[in-house]
Amino acid sequence: ETLGIKEYVYFDNDRKKQNFQNNIMNPVQISREYFIFISTIHFESIKIQLNSLGLNEMDDYIWALDLDYYDAMLRYQNERKVPDLTFADLQDLENLLNRYIEVREIDWFSEKEFQSFENKLGFEKIYNKSRNQRYRRKIMEYYCVTKLLNLENWNRKDIYVDIGAADSPFAKWLRENKEMNAFAVDLSEGVYHELPYYIKEDATNMHFQNSEVAGISMQSAFEMFAGSADIRFVKEASRVLKKGGRVVIAPLYLHKYYLSTVSPNYYQRGMADEKSMECIRTDCRGNLSFARFYNVDALNERILNPAAEYGLTALIYALPQNLVEKDQFVYLKFILVLEK
Repeated sequence: ETLGIKEYVYFDNDRKKQNFQNNIMNPVQISREYFIFISTIHFESIKIQLNSLGLNEMDDYIWALDLDYYDAMLRYQNERKVPDLTFADLQDLENLLNRYIEVREIDWFSEKEFQSFENKLGFEKIYNKSRNQRYRRKIMEYYCVTKLLNLENWNRKDIYVDIGAADSPFAKWLRENKEMNAFAVDLSEGVYHELPYYIKEDATNMHFQNSEVAGISMQSAFEMFAGSADIRFVKEASRVLKKGGRVVIAPLYLHKYYLSTVSPNYYQRGMADEKSMECIRTDCRGNLSFARFYNVDALNERILNPAAEYGLTALIYALPQNLVEKDQFVYLKFILVLEK
């Protein structure tokens, strides 16, 4: 009523609740005659159901728990969006990188080995394999990290740290299946926060002792290190890594432009890097306060030069194009390795 809506009905899949007298109807009766407010936390599953009926988000329905997102979508609908990145652009980036840093082609990928690795992880339900278009890419991140840190032959006493991993089951899996001394670090608590090795702390100021850590990885996390946190992390990694220790960042997000990307409800809130181009992205709905895409010059300035200063050797691995799964500008192509 506060929205000026005088006539309304409810739709529910529960047949026991469906009763015309109480204005609760079967969803099969949904049409564009209705504008739908989804008022439960089960938005994604309901969205799939409505899309299957030919309805479109914003035109025919919205999630009532995400009104700030829709308001910003409308307010900033004409502002700059993230430029698409083509496979030709990725090749151009690889060619440009070769002028500044060694880029090694990944020639050790095996589909048979990868499928065996996926089966051992058993993360299908956790990452919603049946509906998540980025599921394979997520498992590819873990696979590449495992290969580049040689986790299959890991010394169990050595410390491994998964950063930006509040909701990631990887450290838990390594502990339970490989008996590894694995930790997960994140600024916020996640679903595994009750486990003592899931630690809430700043990755730029960790509790680990000098030269104590053998390996660090980030899977789809480093791009969200806002402000100077990416630069400060390089220094902290140099402090905690033992000689020969590695940091693996998968993916290393690069673009032909230096970008600060945000959800529309975070647009122009001061999160963007000073020299970057701020862009709106909607693939994360209203949940992305910041994610950085380096161009090659920004990568040199913010990461490669500080890495050399702090005694870290940088190397980039590149997946062959036939293995790269990409939608618009999101991809796993480049992997950055920093070794002490």
